Amino acid sequence: MPLPESSPCPSDSDASEVQNLRQRVAELEAELSQMRSSHQQVDDALRANQLKMRSLLQAIPDLIIVLDSQGIYADFIEAKGIDLLIPDTKCRLGKSIFEVLPSELAQRYMDAIRAALASGDIQVLEYELEIHNKSGFYEARVAACGEDEVVFIVRNVTERKHMETALALEREKSEKLLLNVLPKVIAEQLKQNQGAIAKQFDEATILFADIVGFTQLSSTLSATKVVNLLNQLFSRFDVLADRYELEKIKTIGDAYMIVGGLPLKQTRHAEAIAHIALDMLRETKQFALESESPIQIRIGINTGPVVAGVIGMKKFIYDLWGDAVNVASRMESSGIANSIQVTEATYQKIRHEFHCVPRGSIEVKGKGLMPTYFLVGGKES
Repeated sequence: MPLPESSPCPSDSDASEVQNLRQRVAELEAELSQMRSSHQQVDDALRANQLKMRSLLQAIPDLIIVLDSQGIYADFIEAKGIDLLIPDTKCRLGKSIFEVLPSELAQRYMDAIRAALASGDIQVLEYELEIHNKSGFYEARVAACGEDEVVFIVRNVTERKHMETALALEREKSEKLLLNVLPKVIAEQLKQNQGAIAKQFDEATILFADIVGFTQLSSTLSATKVVNLLNQLFSRFDVLADRYELEKIKTIGDAYMIVGGLPLKQTRHAEAIAHIALDMLRETKQFALESESPIQIRIGINTGPVVAGVIGMKKFIYDLWGDAVNVASRMESSGIANSIQVTEATYQKIRHEFHCVPRGSIEVKGKGLMPTYFLVGGKES
């Protein structure tokens, strides 16, 4: 019976090659393990950085939204404290803005998305929105963050809007107070220039009115009643001044001063002053009946050149200077109760429309004899 053949024995070189292969495999496995460990560390670091960045973004007072070009919600980073529509914003993921927002606002969002993607410029939206039965104001800044996505940074600006509204109201109050003291055109000039403002006017018509026997009347009344009496009567004059577009200059005690023809030129300033003078007489008589007070007024009017403006740095007043102003004051002081005395200059301006009665020449302080007239009414009456 033949003997079985024996297996060939490996040579020393074959054993050495196997050993080398095993060692190389072990080295490769060690390198692979190290690479896996390194990759894991990179992944862990990246994840940690992403969480840190998200936490930082959540700490700012903004809601960050990522939307695609079709208006589909892709991601949210919502700041704590901002209250926008749905408490859990993640439920919006995958939804369209038209499913979540009011239709008009959603369309504005969509327009901003298209504009941001098309131009690359940041778009800004401001809008008012009612959330949980509470109205608020929001600002959204929209920027492209890829070819097909935009990021919305939404901020609740309700407090800022309320502050702006309050500031606007205060500014409006200040503006009204300023316009109660100065003509609008002068107030605007004063805002630009704190120095003296003065302008020469070739012609204006000035009116002074004064309560007859006011000193005696006031001695019989309390100070409060005197002030109330003047306030009620002069407030009626203020209404007339607005009606005829005339400029009230000031009150001095029981005197009332008004002018026509400035600060904006007025071609029929003398006629407007004549109209208001007649109305002031009627209002005074009516007020005397209603208040049961023996009030009468004198009115003096003159027409001529004046300088008008504001001087000083405190307690501004728009005032008039010139000889024409002094003469108008003399017309009032030398007048007669319940009458309107006008100069020759004013008479020549109004004589075609108003009935005036010559008084003759009177002595006027600083001017000598001057012809004057009494304005008694319009020629149509």
